[in-house]
Amino acid sequence: MARRSRLIAVLAAGLLAVSACTNEVSGSASGVDIGPLTTAEATAAAMSSFAEAAAVHYQGDLTASDGAKLTVDVTATGGGEVFGTVTVQGLGATLAVLDKTLYLKGAPEFWAALATRFGVSSGNGTALGNRWVKLPSVLLGVDFGDIFAPDVVARTAGKAVRDADKELTTRTTTVGSVSALEVPVDGGTAYLAKDAPHGVVSLAVDEIGTAQNAKAKDMRVAVTDVSANVNQIYTDLANLAKNELGTAVDALTSITQGGNRFDACGAASCTVAVDVTNPSKKAVRIHLKADWTGDNASLGSCEQISDPVAPGASLSMSCAVTTPQWVSFYQRANSVPGTHPYGAVWTALALADPPDATALATLGAAKPADPKKKQDTGKGHTVYEIGNSAGVWKYGVASAKYWRDSAKAQLRACLGLTKAVCTYSLVTTSENEVSAYALVNQLVAAYVKDKGKCPAGQWTSCPK
Repeated sequence: MARRSRLIAVLAAGLLAVSACTNEVSGSASGVDIGPLTTAEATAAAMSSFAEAAAVHYQGDLTASDGAKLTVDVTATGGGEVFGTVTVQGLGATLAVLDKTLYLKGAPEFWAALATRFGVSSGNGTALGNRWVKLPSVLLGVDFGDIFAPDVVARTAGKAVRDADKELTTRTTTVGSVSALEVPVDGGTAYLAKDAPHGVVSLAVDEIGTAQNAKAKDMRVAVTDVSANVNQIYTDLANLAKNELGTAVDALTSITQGGNRFDACGAASCTVAVDVTNPSKKAVRIHLKADWTGDNASLGSCEQISDPVAPGASLSMSCAVTTPQWVSFYQRANSVPGTHPYGAVWTALALADPPDATALATLGAAKPADPKKKQDTGKGHTVYEIGNSAGVWKYGVASAKYWRDSAKAQLRACLGLTKAVCTYSLVTTSENEVSAYALVNQLVAAYVKDKGKCPAGQWTSCPK
């Protein structure tokens, strides 16, 4: 019996020891209170998404550095290309910015009215009318490639400056047909969509641009993300560069015209020859165009483009009118008694060096980056995702060097809108920025196909 009693006592002591080591805590569990999304957090997330857009469409007004009022309807890429239309003091033109070079195409009235402003000897505008013309951006008073790049616009707008730490206001205004929240920011005012993820719908920027003589003031623009079209945008720009800008006029290089004469005018054609000299300090191609008339009616036109002409060199250029109108005029002049005057008005203009259409076409044909080759090289552009246990909240593209900073700036917005802890992770990195954007477009499209809607935090590449 004594042995049995000792055994029981030992076991009891052992049980007491186990009981003494328990880590139980009395009471009931409680979750962490997730506060509402603040103005600062929503604005930071919206500007991060804006900055990483592949392409943005802008519509609105601004004031050039010399005080001229401009109306714009343009699309700008993250790479600095811009295309669309601009109205300068009521006169409209088509524009393109490629390789940091501005090209404009306007009617004769556009060039006639703005010749003094641009410092371009265009006479009544006929010589430059309806032709692409290369100009330095400073002559227009706005550097379009500088002020419309999405990351530049986002940095200039900056952070929320009023009620930044308070809950995102519910006071709304209307921008177009969109209900928006008005947020004062460092550079002016941002208008964020009332509905999550509160992307930017319009901006009022007080001043933007780096060069003093090409800054814009009072820029008021509605904005739309068009990143989903980035491949087609570059394909279209490549076609523009190849098919139209190859004969753009270099407006700041003048060609000296000398003697002229008509030659071999007969039943089938008539030729005009013009002596020209390149007085500039660089070799240029020269474009000769002649517009013909007979009996005060148009007979058509002819043109010729020379090979590069060395500085100071001269040559004779010629072109012949061979149109049906000339043939009819010649027959009439030889069969109807009387005087039948004919003539040609010609211009010899220097042509600008064409932009690199091949590089643009390569971007247009870029394939989506491979997500299976997950890498973090620190170079190029990184595709990343933000999400939580519920799934992907958004996909993004940022510089491979700073993508973590961009992702971190959006985590609190994800938390505030989903009420769950969010994290970010790398998808892949691509040296070709369009490949990175193309992958995001692909990922978003697949998500939409599966879920019937975009990821909850997606602004770029989401069908509008």
